[in-house]
Amino acid sequence: MLGAAALVLVGLVPSVPAVAAPVPVAKYVLGAFGYDQGWRTEKHLRVLADVTRDGKADIVGFGEDGVYTSVALGGGGFTPPKHVLPGYGYNSGWRIGKHPRWVADITGDGFGDLVGAGPDGVWTAVGNGDGSFGPMRFASGVAGANGRPGPLSLQLGDANLDGRTDLYAFSDGRLDISLASGGGGFATPYLATSEFTADRFDFNQFKVANVGGDARPDILSVRYNPGFTPMSSLGRPDGTYGVSQPSTTDSSGVFQVSDITGDGYADAVRFGNDANTYTGRALGGGTFGTFGVGVGEFGYNSGYGYGTSSQPSPSLADVTHDKRADIVGFSFAGVVSAVSRGDGTFGPARLVNADFGSDRGWTVTQNPRLLADITGEGAADVVGFANKGVFVALADGFGGFGGI
Repeated sequence: MLGAAALVLVGLVPSVPAVAAPVPVAKYVLGAFGYDQGWRTEKHLRVLADVTRDGKADIVGFGEDGVYTSVALGGGGFTPPKHVLPGYGYNSGWRIGKHPRWVADITGDGFGDLVGAGPDGVWTAVGNGDGSFGPMRFASGVAGANGRPGPLSLQLGDANLDGRTDLYAFSDGRLDISLASGGGGFATPYLATSEFTADRFDFNQFKVANVGGDARPDILSVRYNPGFTPMSSLGRPDGTYGVSQPSTTDSSGVFQVSDITGDGYADAVRFGNDANTYTGRALGGGTFGTFGVGVGEFGYNSGYGYGTSSQPSPSLADVTHDKRADIVGFSFAGVVSAVSRGDGTFGPARLVNADFGSDRGWTVTQNPRLLADITGEGAADVVGFANKGVFVALADGFGGFGGI
């Protein structure tokens, strides 16, 4: 026990200010898929998707001579890349902006498969579950990329809720849906709606998302004649779509959609031209509530330059494992996040990682930065493709990202 004199001395000792914890940085994990290894953002698509059914997102790269994969190891690392398929690559004529390619489960077995819209039609390759894929297969001649009004006129979604991803092909005056047949192919397409004509709708703005509340994929579109109006069209049990309706009274800009409240509906999120992010909660029935400020950050004029040639546009992903999408921005200073509160707003934006920003050499033209759960813990992590290879920062569950 301290004596009286000691207690007096203790009271006279000035308190030491708390030292702020250093902001984490990223971890270098793989010397592949980077600019120094010949990968170019204008030529080679890199995505994160679970191709092994273990709950961890793997790297799938559509390179110069075909498809490469690196399987997630679970602690933030990846296996060395393997060349697993000679197709879908730049040398085979596939081009970013013309020929969409996806990794999606079209067979219902939980493994990611490959789907690509080439000039002549859709080609698929079924995942083997180990990071490799079966041979390319010509699956549909209806949804080829040539002659389409825009690359976003091709979309994927589970139209009949059977666990297999189907193909949506928008063309002037019709939407054709091809249901996945289960073996890597697609059934003969059927006419789902004839509403969307090129003289009234922007074919670069279609989205397929559940905004009606019944788990079916609905269609979000932008009608420009008469007047600029965001629209929605709800999916019916028979796989067709009703006449679209205005989805919101907010017509100031195009928005993204993601479930930021955890209720299963995709909400509207718009990164403003000012400093703010605006949100409109999904009300069910295909409409959104009045837009309000979700957080005073991530807008074009927020000071970090989001959505410019220097910094990429912000991203939406669940980084806290609560089934609500949060906001992650890659600023010049590093990674900035704002965690969803569940009511359509977000907590304060804060700098959570000092890497992945332009101050450390990351550029929009050379270095994609993606969000996906690579550990299987339920929260999205950061994966960046730097010049020298792959860097990662793992989600801490509270909106931050640390090293390994």
